[in-house]
Amino acid sequence: MTKTLLLGAGFSYDLGMPLATELTTTFLNIFSDKTAKQLADILSQNDPYSDGRPINRAAVHEGMELLLEYNRGGGRNYEELLAKLESLGSLPEKSQSDRDSYHYLFSVFYQLLTEALVAYQFASYDVLYPKSLPLFAKLENLLNDQETWVFTLNHDLYLECLAIDLGIPITYGDTGEMDCPINNLDPAKTFRFSASSRTGLNKSASGWLKTRGINLVRLHGGLAEYLYSDGTVLCNPHLKHSRSSDLIEDFKTIESMGYFHNGLRVGGGKDRVITGPDGTLDIICRAMLTGGRKYSTTTNAKKGEEKLVLFEEVLRETDELTVIGYSFGDPHVNYRVLNAMVLNDEMKIRIVDPVHRLKPEFLEQFDYNLRVRGAQSRGPEWMSYVLGEKWDGAQSKALKENEKYRDEISRRVRRVLPY
Repeated sequence: MTKTLLLGAGFSYDLGMPLATELTTTFLNIFSDKTAKQLADILSQNDPYSDGRPINRAAVHEGMELLLEYNRGGGRNYEELLAKLESLGSLPEKSQSDRDSYHYLFSVFYQLLTEALVAYQFASYDVLYPKSLPLFAKLENLLNDQETWVFTLNHDLYLECLAIDLGIPITYGDTGEMDCPINNLDPAKTFRFSASSRTGLNKSASGWLKTRGINLVRLHGGLAEYLYSDGTVLCNPHLKHSRSSDLIEDFKTIESMGYFHNGLRVGGGKDRVITGPDGTLDIICRAMLTGGRKYSTTTNAKKGEEKLVLFEEVLRETDELTVIGYSFGDPHVNYRVLNAMVLNDEMKIRIVDPVHRLKPEFLEQFDYNLRVRGAQSRGPEWMSYVLGEKWDGAQSKALKENEKYRDEISRRVRRVLPY
């Protein structure tokens, strides 16, 4: 039986990463009515696009008011908020200046959310990961004897950390490398990314494992995944480490990369300014996708959606898709699962979730012959149960006790963000 995994935020919860509601609260707490208006005034004075494309104060304040209203209304999904901001620019009465203003504000919000996730990654690794690692020790129970395809919607580095520490081979499918100076002040100090062509991202590519191990595909990008050369090259940290701490140190190095002019680091957001391979100012773009327009609304193969095509390709040969910690909130993912269930009548789905929920409506038509089954448990609990079909009470107790450390993680994150 060929197994494939699809991971959502719930998978990383027991390692200290936030659910969408937590991250939204952390993000919204940055803003008060006063500071939001002050920030809008400051942003309105900037000229991010130049070339005769000014932003305007009214549109920036409108976007910021949208955030404040969302907070007052009890909104708790940052992606919903970003989608609302994106939709403002789609209104026919809006000018190009309005649309540029909303786009600029989106980039500011994107940067703040990224900083929050980076802070969660570092804080949770220090505080909770060492305690949680033994509870994920049975991860291999979810894998095939040969390669296992794992598609994740998360941005963190925890599946990579677990695989490294548990001795499970793992790859992003990269076959090349790219060296860049960490900065232009000391160009002799470089960092080496693993890299691959975005157009070569298919199941038959030579970089994927064909034996025991994990082929990892980040459907929504990752904190340490970048696009280079006009989005044609995917760059990642190397995964050939013996300890996860080395991977985290690599991630810290990537976060520190930059370019200095007159002694000051040149700023950037999603498009980060770095020192390129030739030592000059260069741009590398965060691959992390968020908001309401991660992918298009149709399922035909398109440039830039190679990961979704690969997802479809793998599902065609999958006997059982195990879904852990995903609440089926992304239509572009659900469409591919639905199509796979239609085209592959042998495929079954196991939905692992600690909260009892109704089956997603789009899967109800397949609720026969045990094609759609649930398991009310956390990810680590299911790893321990799946082979011997016996629950580990001590593990469940430890997972619950570990939740007390989330407050310390949140405190560390708040100290980093600009409250």
